[in-house]
Amino acid sequence: MAELVTIAEFDNVNQAHVLKARLQSEGIRVYLLNENLNSILPGAFSMVKVQVDLNDSFRAMDVLYED
Repeated sequence: MAELVTIAEFDNVNQAHVLKARLQSEGIRVYLLNENLNSILPGAFSMVKVQVDLNDSFRAMDVLYED
């Protein structure tokens, strides 16, 4: 399996899904860590982490900061 890196963290699972959709539209495979835990226990201890493959990380950061 490829090495994953976290490019963003959200305390709201919906915000993580918006970024996931943007990245997937650019052809980047995205993984959400703590997605279900955040739904059960929202708060700082269960931040949703948006992760991508290390090889896609620079392109993903470009998408994240393009605005």
